[in-house]
Amino acid sequence: MKTLTYEPVRAIGIDIGLWSVAGAAAPTLVVASSRRLADPLPVLETAVATVGRPVKKVALAHPAANDTPAHAEYVFAQVVERTDGQVLDLTPECGHSMLAAATHLRARDHLRAAGHPLKLLTHRSGRARVVECRIDPFDVRKGVYTAGLSFPLNDHTKVGANGWAEEDFPLGRKPLSLTVPGRRVRLPVTVVQCGNPYAFVDASALGITSREALMAAGEDICQVLREVRAQLAPRLGLGRSEVLPKPALLLRTEQGATHARALSTDHWHPGLALTGLVALATLNADESTNDADLVVGHPGGSSSVGVRTRPDGRRMVVIADRQVTRITRLLQKA
Repeated sequence: MKTLTYEPVRAIGIDIGLWSVAGAAAPTLVVASSRRLADPLPVLETAVATVGRPVKKVALAHPAANDTPAHAEYVFAQVVERTDGQVLDLTPECGHSMLAAATHLRARDHLRAAGHPLKLLTHRSGRARVVECRIDPFDVRKGVYTAGLSFPLNDHTKVGANGWAEEDFPLGRKPLSLTVPGRRVRLPVTVVQCGNPYAFVDASALGITSREALMAAGEDICQVLREVRAQLAPRLGLGRSEVLPKPALLLRTEQGATHARALSTDHWHPGLALTGLVALATLNADESTNDADLVVGHPGGSSSVGVRTRPDGRRMVVIADRQVTRITRLLQKA
């Protein structure tokens, strides 16, 4: 993470918009550059510092390199509040912000016309992925679009001796057993790293056995999840991250239902992040090689995610029908 600076950026030709995606914890400030930037960070810093309103998520899209099979390169940063000011954390990923950035590009006619997916190149955990975003107009006059994404599953993955995918399950496919202060039982935790690293805590180990109990969990359970994150971050090479891995409760009922509740930075997420759906689909896909749909209950209701195999053998996590709305177009050129 890097402390925000307030130095002006040389004029480069950018436009900025603030977008809301259904189910997101916060709107995304999107900065689109007409030129490829050697260092996007100063532009992100200045956008956050001068936008004139608090923001928690900021994304930049600029032209991808010529040899890249993508329309644009995408850079995301989480704005973290600290006692000494704001910092930009470039380590997490955000699926909602991907859709916000792709919709901004589509709305401003930066890229291809409707009907074709926009391909965004993203880099996380040393891996480059091309995520496809399909953007369709719903009510252009009001700035409303319908969006979905296809996320590559097990792209360039190595399979370990035990059969699990090393990159998707960096600490092993078998659940870890963690001791948390104030809890007499050891907690089974499965770490999945696809999009964002997630630490799924078996909710039943905390005595949570129903959706109602999961949604009623309070600050004491929040603290358990913060402790899980603090223990696992160094093991994942994330130091003392205040964001990753994303800690979440996972409840699988006897009736076969799946429910999840996760933290967004330091508090309960109002729904479930798209990267959380991707991680759960990855976990589900590891248990079955068949294409399948998964419905996940969360505080905002429920969300569907699917796994589809393409003719070339690639498996994709597919999330559809998310409404994206422009809150305001802040600046056309700078």
